[in-house]
Amino acid sequence: MAHPAFILLLAGGFLALPSEAQQTAVRDDLPKCVSTLEPPIPENMIRPKYPKNALRNGIGGKVEVRAAVAPSGKIDELTVVNSESEFSASAIKAIRQWRFRAMAVAGHPVESTYRVHVRFDPLLQEANSDVELESPQVSSSTIPASAVSPEEVQGENAHLGSEPGLVEPKPLYSPEPEFSEKARKAAEQGTVSISLKVGTDGLPRDLRLVCSSATDLNENAMEAVKRWKFAPGTRGGKPIIVQIEVEVQFHVYSGR
Repeated sequence: MAHPAFILLLAGGFLALPSEAQQTAVRDDLPKCVSTLEPPIPENMIRPKYPKNALRNGIGGKVEVRAAVAPSGKIDELTVVNSESEFSASAIKAIRQWRFRAMAVAGHPVESTYRVHVRFDPLLQEANSDVELESPQVSSSTIPASAVSPEEVQGENAHLGSEPGLVEPKPLYSPEPEFSEKARKAAEQGTVSISLKVGTDGLPRDLRLVCSSATDLNENAMEAVKRWKFAPGTRGGKPIIVQIEVEVQFHVYSGR
């Protein structure tokens, strides 16, 4: 069963939008989105090898490692935060072979930091790892929207949260997009990020694709968001035009 999920991201700064034809164009050369809902799991997560002496003597242990990942996804630095010494070398050797992916904020890859916990269990005779995102911490309450003046020609803008009396738009109606036939057959999943303006009437306009990790679903996401309706953003209780970014997530859930 397929079910798309949504998150509203409020993107800081005034964005100069392209022409009407470019705004709604569905492109295949977009940067790849990385979901801000949860960190991507590293690829090639091979298990650290259990040190022979520790395994022979039934000794278990834990290793905690901080991995600094560049926007390119390359590991900049691995730092052992806490460890029993006999296990740290094995953990580091394995983690260096993992393929991390940097997180994206408003569609742009940024430096990220992961905390990796490795547990060596003598009963299971193996090491198990889990990963948590340490930074960036992204949420709709920490990324301000930009309010655009009704005239728009002046390019006036202000940050919600930084100016008293500014209130962000709230989605009231967000119909789910359909999976394309191609994406459905391939069980394609991913994220599509769309920049738009919410008018004083609460309707979206000037839609523009920002990034996508589900290319075959770009058009479906755009068509769905065009039909969304919002409670408009306000300044001092009066409706204003607000620039925001929405993220549409496509997930495939298989049932028995």
